[in-house]
Amino acid sequence: MHVLGLTLDLYSLLQFLFTSLLFVFGFLHLLKSAASKYLLLDTPSSSSSPAASDFQAPPRSPSPVRPTMPEDPSCFVCGKDGPKQCSRCKSVRYCSSECQSTHWKSDHKLKCKVFKPSSRATSGGEIDGNVKPIKQIEKVLFPYEEFLELYRWDNPGFPPCGLINCGNSCFANVVLQCLASTRPLVTYLLKKGHKKTCRRNEWCFMCELQTHLERASNSSQPFSPLNILSHLPKIGGNLGNGRQEDAHEFMRFAIDTMQSVCLDEFGGEKAVHPCAQETTLIQHIYGGHLQSQVICANCGKVSNQYENMMDLTVEIHGDAASLEECLDQFTVKEWLDGDNMYSCDGCRGYVKAWKCLTVRRAPNILTIALKRFQGGRFGKINKKVTFPETLDLSPYMSEKGDGNDLYRLYAVVVHLDMLNASFFGHYICYIKDFSGDWFRIDDGKVSYVGLEEVLSQGAYMLLYGRVSARPSCLWSPGDSTEVCSQKAEVDIPVSSHQTDERLPHATTGSGFTAAACEEAGIANECKTHEPMHTAEDNDAPKSRAAEPRCLYLGC
Repeated sequence: MHVLGLTLDLYSLLQFLFTSLLFVFGFLHLLKSAASKYLLLDTPSSSSSPAASDFQAPPRSPSPVRPTMPEDPSCFVCGKDGPKQCSRCKSVRYCSSECQSTHWKSDHKLKCKVFKPSSRATSGGEIDGNVKPIKQIEKVLFPYEEFLELYRWDNPGFPPCGLINCGNSCFANVVLQCLASTRPLVTYLLKKGHKKTCRRNEWCFMCELQTHLERASNSSQPFSPLNILSHLPKIGGNLGNGRQEDAHEFMRFAIDTMQSVCLDEFGGEKAVHPCAQETTLIQHIYGGHLQSQVICANCGKVSNQYENMMDLTVEIHGDAASLEECLDQFTVKEWLDGDNMYSCDGCRGYVKAWKCLTVRRAPNILTIALKRFQGGRFGKINKKVTFPETLDLSPYMSEKGDGNDLYRLYAVVVHLDMLNASFFGHYICYIKDFSGDWFRIDDGKVSYVGLEEVLSQGAYMLLYGRVSARPSCLWSPGDSTEVCSQKAEVDIPVSSHQTDERLPHATTGSGFTAAACEEAGIANECKTHEPMHTAEDNDAPKSRAAEPRCLYLGC
């Protein structure tokens, strides 16, 4: 192309013009954005046209509506009890969707604002520069006497109903079967019900579980739990539809979600004191306390930490061939030395110490997971680990009880695989109904089995129910809140030293013998072979005075 004697490339010319247009439009957009920040632009209401002059924008509220719970829990429209609240501003309550729709169409849609907390707000509630601390609830959230009635419910219940596999959903099916055979949970959802007291506006796992149990109790044919499976990310953030997941992980997510639902009825986790959080229905069912005790080998100071437990995960490595031996490994005393030395507050430095885990308060429903997946794609441990129908938890308790720490097996989860693969497989379960009959459940297939077949399985998860419910809850308002703290240290005088009768090598009187120390492999640590006084665990909260025990040779 020739213009005025010059040779021009048509393609380059078009490209230049197109780039110039983009640059001009971008510059105009940037100019308009800058002008809207610093200049007052005319609005349609200032136009001279009649249509524009009739338009009036709703007045802006100077600040968004705060999502505070109204003092009056009644419906804003009709005055009845309002269990639901506006999901945007959370400032008004309604008894039904009809009342909410009526209020929304009237004027609420102009006033309702999505709450955005101020950047100056603090956890204590800073308003206009004044800090207003939030008083946490310190009361029993679910009466334990009412829980005992649920636990002792003698209704024969209903036989298990199969669940259809919706694509790699066997992990969820077995957990739902275990929840459907947990007596106090089923009794609460079917007898009392959660839906009518639920204050969640969005999807609620406990409401959906109640619907699931109602359908299972009235159905003789397998059905699909799709209403639960379609909301897996709301139960556990890393769970996904159609993927193979771990049944134990899903069980923990489900229990934690139900605990959150219970706390939401009282304003959420931050509104409830940590001790009071252990008095929900879910804590009454699954909650217990672990005690971690550390004994300093230098000064004899004992430190106890108490941790809330919802289940137990035990190792099955080594020579452990039974559940009792696995629990022995779980509660065995560990020698802290080398790179794993203990930081003692009494000695103000890193020292050698003993550490021991025990069960301080046993739960009413005990869930035990055998750690079969050790890592790697073919790292599953398929060794046979026997387990009893009746389990006595007394040998693994921090304190000697009254002999009522007996449990009965009611559910077993089994993982089937090929070539010890941990990245794929299939879950089945064995469930005992409320009448005492055992069933094998493989997704939609349900068949009657005997106890012998159940006890011969390579279990992955074991669920035990306490024969007699624990006489009291984990915490009551009259108890000290020290049990919820992080650390308790107690010095035990040397004169109060006593020998633990469970120690085969401990001696009475003057202390350990040199032969006993050599046999225990601690001759280098025990120079004088004198008895050491004890103290309580550095990794746990406070409450009980330490029992005098032998420092060496285990507890």
